[in-house]
Amino acid sequence: MEKNKYVPRVNQIDAIYLNKDIARLIRDNLLENLQAISPVLFIKIQPELDLLIQSAIWFGSVGKRCSTFGQQLLVLAYDAEKLTVSRLVLHFILTVLPGYVKSWEERRLTRRVEWFSEAITWVENSALILNILNYFRFLKTGRKPTLVDYLLGLDYISLRNNQRRDIGYKYLTRELLWGGFMEILGLVLPIINFRKLQRLLKSWTFGGAISGRRLEDRDGPAFLAPQMTLSTTCTFCGERPTLPHHMGCGHIYCYYCLNANVLTDASFCCPKCGSACPDSGIQSV
Repeated sequence: MEKNKYVPRVNQIDAIYLNKDIARLIRDNLLENLQAISPVLFIKIQPELDLLIQSAIWFGSVGKRCSTFGQQLLVLAYDAEKLTVSRLVLHFILTVLPGYVKSWEERRLTRRVEWFSEAITWVENSALILNILNYFRFLKTGRKPTLVDYLLGLDYISLRNNQRRDIGYKYLTRELLWGGFMEILGLVLPIINFRKLQRLLKSWTFGGAISGRRLEDRDGPAFLAPQMTLSTTCTFCGERPTLPHHMGCGHIYCYYCLNANVLTDASFCCPKCGSACPDSGIQSV
């Protein structure tokens, strides 16, 4: 395949993030399985396991094919002419060993050596500042996106001629439609009176059996005192009544079930006898 030394900046950044995600997935899956086998042994040798996994990832990607896994997904690679043996060794040292040294210093030293900890902190802060400066340089020049690449003089090359960035609008369109639909639901759902819809549905289902008669319009006693027993359940939810209340028809509800229905639906009536709430409101049992 013919190589092309022009690589868009966005492709180089994508390759870096892809490589980090792939390495993280491989590492997390392996360490999770090893921890399940022997948790005690895993704690003791975790720095060495990290070093072994990172080394295997490096040798399987950069060491073998002169490109990271993220670069391979985007048909990119390091320029093999510049990736000499000495630079490969330095690349391994600068990308794999720092994490092991940091982990070793945190887990292996029973008594922390002050000067050693300060040296590691100083190196980390210096590397952070240099990475920021190198990123601004990369935005200007479009070459060597990481500090390690800049120090070793490594450039990305493309192994395909067509440098146009492939964009799939099908997924983007689907996400936009789904996002718009969710916004509509967020606006509409709070203003829908589901309790009233539930009452109307029951009324239509049972052919008008639930009529909503007020206590004053019923034949017989205007008020029926409910009786609580060990087997009493809420007329609405069917569970043991919480803070039992009633609306004078003899049926008991949870306070939250009855009050919520009465507040959200002015025409709410008892599901069992069809009595509406009296003007005096609900009452405690």
